[in-house]
Amino acid sequence: MAEGGALKGHMARALRQVRRYLEAVDAVVEVADARAPFTSRSPQLAAMMEGRLHLLVLSRGDLADPATTRAWVDWFSSQGIEPYVGEGPGDARLVSRLRRRLARAPAAFKPRVLVAGLPNVGKSTLLNGLAGRRRARVGAQPGVTRGKQWVDLGSFWLMDTPGVLPPRLGGTRRLVLGALGLVGPELAGPEEVTAFLLERLGGAPAFRQALARWGVESPRSPAAGPGQVPGGPGQNGESPAAVAGPGPGRPAAGRTSAAGGAATGADGRVLAQVVLEQVARQRGLLGPGGQPDVHRAAAVLVAAFRAGELGRFSLEHPRMLAGTGQGP
Repeated sequence: MAEGGALKGHMARALRQVRRYLEAVDAVVEVADARAPFTSRSPQLAAMMEGRLHLLVLSRGDLADPATTRAWVDWFSSQGIEPYVGEGPGDARLVSRLRRRLARAPAAFKPRVLVAGLPNVGKSTLLNGLAGRRRARVGAQPGVTRGKQWVDLGSFWLMDTPGVLPPRLGGTRRLVLGALGLVGPELAGPEEVTAFLLERLGGAPAFRQALARWGVESPRSPAAGPGQVPGGPGQNGESPAAVAGPGPGRPAAGRTSAAGGAATGADGRVLAQVVLEQVARQRGLLGPGGQPDVHRAAAVLVAAFRAGELGRFSLEHPRMLAGTGQGP
């Protein structure tokens, strides 16, 4: 209970800080992860915009299924949000487009701009690109950026402190965020995240082929059959169902998700145990007596997913928002 109260207190403080930042700016560049644009956004930000220019950057687009990302771009555009897709940390074209757009932001004088988003979603990397030099530290752990100052970019001012937005953690959202590295293992451990990924993506041919290249024969997820999309926000109020996309030289993927978001049910845990034992043996991750170390295997598998080593996969698709009245 104490830990939960501390987390809520931290989230409340983060929101108050973002509100203070918003009082000083004319435009906000929100950053979300292209693999889960629904879950990796904060619903509180839209309510605080109050007429400011609002741009949305989908970071790590080079790790997401391209067709699904295009569908998200269309969906956000239909909602009156200007979406931009980042194709990796050195995307000069994205930076150039954003600079031109921000220079035209409505403002009484020279526009003042804030970059905002969840911890570890790519805010500091984008801020560094916009500033043209490394003025913010970039690290692999959520919430690593510190300090505050303004950067004069000629046509606009850039606040050199990103606004850190608290994540939504209900339902399977913490597992989506855990799969992307946007929350720490204390909220979503690697074994639990592995079970979630297998149920979300286990029916996709491209994902199964990726595991096969690791020497793993993945049992089909009991939650979904070929081409099935049984989960999503229409059932348990959770994030849109997963879509797995093809990687270079790979066939188009099927689509699957966990039915009702039951990613950590008994079937999911059994499936994860079977797969992780194979990963551990193939990678030589053995414990006392030669037993497979499934915890280390899970950490390796989740890290490979995050880095795109398994292929380009998206965990959410906007089709699952249809008729639900929900939005990011």
